[in-house]
Amino acid sequence: MKIALVERLPGEGNDVGKDQMGGYGINTQVGDSILARILSLTKKRKRRIPFLILGYLNSILQKNGHEVVIIAGNEPPEADLIVIPTTIVDCKNEVKFARRIKRERRGTKIGLIGPFAGVMPEYYKDCYDFIISGEPEQVFMSITNSCVPEGYVVSEPIKNLDSLPFPNWDLFPVRQFSYKPILLKKPMLSVLSSRGCVYKCDYCAYPIYYKTYRKRSPQNVVDEIKYLKETYGIRALVFRDPLFTCDRKRAKQIAELIIKEHLNEDFEWACETRLDLVNKDLIDLFYDSGLRGFNVGIESVDHEILKKADRIPINIALQNKIIDYCHKKGIRVAAFYVLGLENDTEESISKTIEYSKILNTIVAQFHINTPLPGTPLFKKMSHKIDEKDWQKFTFFHPVFRHDNLSKEQLLQLKEKAWISYYFRLGYLIKHLKTIIS
Repeated sequence: MKIALVERLPGEGNDVGKDQMGGYGINTQVGDSILARILSLTKKRKRRIPFLILGYLNSILQKNGHEVVIIAGNEPPEADLIVIPTTIVDCKNEVKFARRIKRERRGTKIGLIGPFAGVMPEYYKDCYDFIISGEPEQVFMSITNSCVPEGYVVSEPIKNLDSLPFPNWDLFPVRQFSYKPILLKKPMLSVLSSRGCVYKCDYCAYPIYYKTYRKRSPQNVVDEIKYLKETYGIRALVFRDPLFTCDRKRAKQIAELIIKEHLNEDFEWACETRLDLVNKDLIDLFYDSGLRGFNVGIESVDHEILKKADRIPINIALQNKIIDYCHKKGIRVAAFYVLGLENDTEESISKTIEYSKILNTIVAQFHINTPLPGTPLFKKMSHKIDEKDWQKFTFFHPVFRHDNLSKEQLLQLKEKAWISYYFRLGYLIKHLKTIIS
């Protein structure tokens, strides 16, 4: 069977981060001013992240004897099946494309994957042959010429992640992938060493797709890194785990194996962590193994607001200490903030913005609190959600009635956060060397 996997839709620019936010995607829209537009454009151009699930599906399908082609902005070739990863931020284009294929190519089947189609199948009515809810690998392993899924199919999570083949990137533009400014070297690829998370923040989308926390063995992870270096010549890697240090013992073993097998030579990597799940000794080990970037969720400086969002706060002094240590080691930090949490006020958001400048990380991202379909937050705030256009659930647009802030205030605070953070002397002095490089 000839199967086409859609990395980018035909005619689509490289400006929507589809493999982010737990698979719902993100569309950076800082604001309408000239400075805001510069930041939006810069952000979109810096990063192009591999669509991890497509690498897995490509590997599975080829091993089972199928011919696989990739649609990366090009007009799709003739195929028996076209697989579209769905997102909330580009759902209109996905529906438009799928309906065109159904209209023009009667013999081509359309399969939809991704969390948005999984929780909102009615949005894609009349434009698919099957929708897979959950991680799709289990179902794709059973596809044959005479056996293709139909309708709404629930795919069970892979219990033993070590049993999965390594993602196959042969058909993808590996040298175009980038994770700047956190990782500066190229070629760059991604690895998913675990799935799911033990924390239950009410706004987080990862539990929708990954359900339960599962992890690969350290040796299996390092074997993949070795494979990526030998096959694709990668010099940089980002662990896409929702929380890489969820199991610190395992994370330590991975770093030790990277060093033992000399994979840290001309190599750098990044991961996402909580700042209370690392310490100086672990950071030192990570650094020796090639760590040069951390992604961390700060969200808000107000602990009471975080608690009401089911987010376990981190001690401020510890947070400051760890980030300061990272800066001294030469580890680049991306800090994420959420504006408009349920109990936020203009004052609490302003304090969070000022706190971000104290941390002064190379990357600071300010998102507007967005209740995604399928999350506990969406259920809790359903009576307040007044935005009907799903494609505006970008994390940069208010979609619900906030008790303390108008939509105009949230948009103004968002733009103020981005512009006042990046266009200041303290930021340029600290990070100019990295920015130039």
